[in-house]
Amino acid sequence: MSPQESDQPTFGGEGEETPPEYVPGQLIVRVRDEVVRPFVGGAPMTMTMETARALPDSVFEPLEYLRREGRVRDFTPVFATAGTRLTRANLKPRERQRLAVALSVAEAPEGLAGVNVVELPEGQVTDELIETVAAAPGIEFVERMPARWLARAPADPLLNRQWGLRAIRWFQADRPSAADVLVAVADTGIDAAHPDFAGVDISYDRMGFAARDIVGHGTHVAGIIAARTNNEVGIAGICDCRLAVWKVFPDDPEPTSRRFIIDGDRYMQALREVADSGAKVLNLSLGGTASSQLEQQLFDRLEQFGVTVVAAMGNDFARGNPTEYPAAYRGVFGVGAVTEAEIRSPYSNTGRQIGLVAPGSNVLSTLPTARSKYREASNYAAWSGTSMATPHVAGVAALLVARHPDWTPSDVKQRLQETARKLPDMATKDWTQAYGKGLLDAQASLS
Repeated sequence: MSPQESDQPTFGGEGEETPPEYVPGQLIVRVRDEVVRPFVGGAPMTMTMETARALPDSVFEPLEYLRREGRVRDFTPVFATAGTRLTRANLKPRERQRLAVALSVAEAPEGLAGVNVVELPEGQVTDELIETVAAAPGIEFVERMPARWLARAPADPLLNRQWGLRAIRWFQADRPSAADVLVAVADTGIDAAHPDFAGVDISYDRMGFAARDIVGHGTHVAGIIAARTNNEVGIAGICDCRLAVWKVFPDDPEPTSRRFIIDGDRYMQALREVADSGAKVLNLSLGGTASSQLEQQLFDRLEQFGVTVVAAMGNDFARGNPTEYPAAYRGVFGVGAVTEAEIRSPYSNTGRQIGLVAPGSNVLSTLPTARSKYREASNYAAWSGTSMATPHVAGVAALLVARHPDWTPSDVKQRLQETARKLPDMATKDWTQAYGKGLLDAQASLS
């Protein structure tokens, strides 16, 4: 059966169809805070429809156009605390849209006011529609929701051992306890009941999805970071940190591409919540080729809140080696993958955004204990991808934060790079687009 005919989902890698750049039918619409704020004040609990109806035409004329032309299916004020109440309110579509915009300003955290996600039938999202709405004086910007997919490469496991720990000199490293460090993971969920997570402090926000990690990707990533050591069970994780997991992928693939595509508004909500959670490291083993103004703003905010963000470079080298986000955003640390031979994994993207490389091919880690229709393996498996390289870096970053709690994200990223081990393929160069500064070195970073 050809890849196009298969009922199995795909995860990104060589030989697959080009994935979608954007989430079908979703737009990010940000209204201008300074236009709406005078009408909503600072008391969101007193918000009424009368308040919403008083908002200026410069905001609602373009949104009415959007509703008329695009047949809006849903209108969500992403960062408003009352957003979930709004979905249950008995309102007409026009009133719901007005109130959503008012709430998106009145109840949003500082710096994130006015953000709404609009869902339309896929064929209704055109460049003309976006340009018309964006041109209105009350609208700050309109953009398509960028698609993000899992950065795991399809590969048969060849080795059933943790070669990656040896490659980064984890066994030789003077590792501090990271028990007070919170590492965030935004992914497909986690099987927190896995025996290798026994005793690990895990908070899990499934964001309205089923609790089960059907894909297993998030559980695999989490195991690389934090599976318990010295417990006579399974594998050893990089560090003994606490985990905060957000499930930002639905439980079924997108029908056309058969890829698991991120739920856009839940993902944006998760990025906002990570900044407020106390996390010091965020692992993003996902990526896509479209960029987003809002997403960049959220990563700027994470940097301001002291969160070191590490992201997968992507697995699309054979498909033109595109620049992928979030790894290419300002302030995000891009991670590529190497094989057991310490050469670039053939699928691993290259580019100016790369920070360093880490073990990514045939990496053994945890999987949910129960099989699913999208995953025959359970308990443990060796998977490949820049998805698997990224949590190696997240784990060492957590150890650095534990040793130097006063360090900023810039300090952590600089230390990771300046202590990376140069690889033979780099020749005499200090940095290359394939390897960044070299291979992650836990011993040197923590010395």
